[in-house]
Amino acid sequence: MNLIKKIITGLTLVLFTLSLSNLSRADAHSDRLDRIESQVQDALIKMKGMEKKTKDMPKTKAGPGLKIKSGKNEFKLGGRIHFDVGSYQNDAGATCQAALSISDSSCLVNGTNFRRLRIAVSGKYDSMFYYKASVDWGASAKQGTDNTDNASVDEAFLGYKLAKNTTFSVGKQKMPVAFAESTSSNDMAFIERSPSLDALTDETIGPKRMGVQLRNWDKKMGYLVELGMHGSGDTFETETTNEDFGLGARVAYAPILSKKQALHLGYWHNKTLVDETRFGNASGAGTRDLQWNYRIGLNVSDEKFLDMEDDADDKGGWTDMVHYGAEFAYLYGPAWVQAEWVWGEMNRAVMPGDTNTFTSYKANGGYYQFGYVIGSERSYTIKKGGWKAPKVKNPVNKGGTGVHEIALRRDQLSLNDLADSASTGFSIDEGTQKTWTLGYNWYLNNNNRIMVNYINVDVDCEAVKNVSKLDCGATSNGITNNPDGYTTIKALGIRFQTKW
Repeated sequence: MNLIKKIITGLTLVLFTLSLSNLSRADAHSDRLDRIESQVQDALIKMKGMEKKTKDMPKTKAGPGLKIKSGKNEFKLGGRIHFDVGSYQNDAGATCQAALSISDSSCLVNGTNFRRLRIAVSGKYDSMFYYKASVDWGASAKQGTDNTDNASVDEAFLGYKLAKNTTFSVGKQKMPVAFAESTSSNDMAFIERSPSLDALTDETIGPKRMGVQLRNWDKKMGYLVELGMHGSGDTFETETTNEDFGLGARVAYAPILSKKQALHLGYWHNKTLVDETRFGNASGAGTRDLQWNYRIGLNVSDEKFLDMEDDADDKGGWTDMVHYGAEFAYLYGPAWVQAEWVWGEMNRAVMPGDTNTFTSYKANGGYYQFGYVIGSERSYTIKKGGWKAPKVKNPVNKGGTGVHEIALRRDQLSLNDLADSASTGFSIDEGTQKTWTLGYNWYLNNNNRIMVNYINVDVDCEAVKNVSKLDCGATSNGITNNPDGYTTIKALGIRFQTKW
């Protein structure tokens, strides 16, 4: 019994000792865990501080272009170079031989041109404000004694983001005009936009004017609304005439809107009030010209077969201009279609003693074009209501073949019978132009492409007269300006383009 008691007592002492030891170790472990937890918390605090410092540090991305971002603030440096090469083959009265012996005459000549040479800075800050300023050294082709290279302000505006999909901007910017104008020149399928669209809008209401603009869009509902109020360009001479004042609006609806398929329906309208002294009085004296005009679809040579300069711009009494247009575009995978028709009207007041009794000029014209992309697709953006260029997944500089695109366009516009001959006893004819353009685009990567356009233009004798100064039916150097049919002009244009 004594032996058993001794054993039990010994075991009890051992267990008690072990219990005390475990309790001591538990306390030690607890202290260690507390220290580790404190160190982890300190580390997390330091990491958050470092993360905040890193977030506030500017992040720079260079090539192509430059982008600097710091928190909600962002700065970008970009630009574009569009270098054109052009060759013309003129027929009949439009030849340089016919124009050679006529005073003030000209003709289409081969050459090169920096169509656009722009440097732009843009950015945003505080999640609400954004801006852009762009300077352009490119210009229309210069001939004769006008060989001066001048820089111009292409765009310069400040914007306010009023809501997620609502913006308000003020400065020189694009006005709400047309589907083609809402597609960047970097993303167009042809070297130039439609001649009919540019002829009716370029020198009258756009595409860029000093003004303000309110925009709202919704991708899910598929709509875009643009409202604009504008003056003239930034170089308008205001010393002797009041600046133009215009109101414009554009609405677009996309009932089908997905990445691979989109249907665009649009309409725009603009009314601009003008000071009658800008365009002359009843005697024809004025300070500036009233113009509908444009080139044949290539800007290497600046001659304009559609041009109101000779007869139509000096009648005086002008009060306002009204322009409007309908838009259609459809995207289906690699295939796309685009069409627009534009109407223009210039109104005037008949003054006492005025022999020109007509009250307006009216004209309308338009185009349709379609294309197919090989190796990618174009995309449609409801935010701008226009196309974006195809994305290049296999760029040439990485061993790929790039992206290829073919396109065809038909365009027509007549500036004949501008005034109502029934009420005035005369008509004003400033030319008819019908154009076919076949285009091929090779996108080397997302920043570079090569464009080739073959242009076939038919112009009537009035249009030929605007350039060569050779009257309809008249002959110069054995060449006659055909009064009964059309004169054909063929042109080949090549553009080397880079954007960053």
